[in-house]
Order: sequence, then structure tokens, then C-alpha cells
Amino acid sequence: MSETEEYRTFPEAVRVLILERDEHRCKICGRLGPERGGDIDLEAHHIEENPDGIERDHPDNGTTLCIPCHHLVTHRPTADDLPFDLDAVAAEVNLLYKDIEVLMFLYRNGPATTSEIIDATSCGARPATIERLWKLMSADRRVGSLDEPIIDKDAETEEWGAPGDIGSTVRGQMPISRAELMDSLSDELLRRLLDAGVTHSALADLFNCSIRSTFYKEKRAGALRVPLDDESTPNAPVDEEQFKQVVDGLSSILGGVDDVQANR
Repeated sequence: MSETEEYRTFPEAVRVLILERDEHRCKICGRLGPERGGDIDLEAHHIEENPDGIERDHPDNGTTLCIPCHHLVTHRPTADDLPFDLDAVAAEVNLLYKDIEVLMFLYRNGPATTSEIIDATSCGARPATIERLWKLMSADRRVGSLDEPIIDKDAETEEWGAPGDIGSTVRGQMPISRAELMDSLSDELLRRLLDAGVTHSALADLFNCSIRSTFYKEKRAGALRVPLDDESTPNAPVDEEQFKQVVDGLSSILGGVDDVQANR
């Protein structure tokens, strides 16, 4: 098959049929075309180049994608192009399809802002997208085969990207204000208490936030890794051993509270 044949589009009548069948909705991100009141242009995508039992341009070999998702599907790298074992990471971190979309987009296109990632993937709302990015950046805490984050964030540009594409990482940076330091320590304390077995609901009460927020704070702490005073960061303002004692004491107290609530 020549390059021209390989990339030819569906005949117009078939394209219209596919979009109507799929109700003018992108099958990846769910955004609607103008026919349904949306503002995204839709295209018919060939599912397979050489399908079994039907012609290449048969409607059953077509699906509806918006232009950003179509570009992602047809141009993204494969899992073999990533510098880590995607299957191993997915098994340990429970990656969603949208997480893999983000990885493929960043590794192919280079660093991008949060807004650019939202436009190019199916992540959705900005807070949810940032939470997914923190989760990806903290994956090396859970996966033993990883010796660096699978994505990183640039402290100067605030872009996300593959570690090799990031100039100055936000990970391990000392917060520039007392308020930021307290927020970072709060996140890290929550993360360690979760690791110690304290429930999200107990921590929501302790930190006076929603249970949903405890998940966000956990992922952010795992990604940023606030520096504590130990052998690797001897000038940090908070001592690692003292911090660990606080975690141990609180986890013991809160674990007892959880036991009392469970027995009511």
C-alpha cells in the first residue's frame, strides 16, 4: 500500500454515516461536534488499516474522534518507545486510559502546560488533570523498577514533561515562603499517615478538608517530596527524625480513634 493510499480518508458518505452512528461524539474524550451543540470538529478514524472480513472503508472499521484525539491516536509513540515498562507501572499505580494519553502526548511532543495537556487529551477539568499529573509524577514511589519520575514539572516554566526534557525540577525544591512550607509539610504528613494505615476519612477530619482533597494532597506530596533535614538535604529547616516521631505518634492516636469508631 502506498503512503497516499494508507492515509486516505473515508468517502464522504461513509464519514457522515460514522459520525451520525456515533451521535457526533468523540469516542475517546466525549466532546461533542457542532451538530450536537459542541465546538470541536470531528473526524472518522480507521480502526484498522487491514481489517479482517470487511473493506477498509466499511463503516464498522470507523470510529468518531475529535481532531486532537485523532492526532494523538495516529501519531503517538507506542509503549515500546517509552523508557520504562508501561505495563509494570500501570499494574502498580492503576493507570487510567487518560494517564496513558498524557504520557504518550508528553513523550512525543515535549513539555507542555496544563492547559495544553487538557486540550490534547481527555483528562477533563483542570483540577482533575493536575491530580492525574501529580499521580504520574509520584509513580516512582510505588514502582521499584523506577529510579526517577516518569514525568516531571519545570520550576521555571511550570510545564510538565519527560524528566530529560525538564530544566529545573520542582521536586525537592525548598518552598520560598513559610506558608508554602507549611502546606508542603502538611501534605507530606498526610501522605505518611496514609502509608501508616490511617484512613482518608480520619485525615479529612484532622486536616479540616474533604476526603477528595486528601487524595489530591497525597499525590502532590508524593510528587514534590518536600526536603527534610537528613544526609541528602542537611540544610532543610525540618529534621527528618523529629518529623518521623510526629508521624508515629499521630498514626498511633488516629489508629485508635478509627478502632473506636469501627466498634460503635
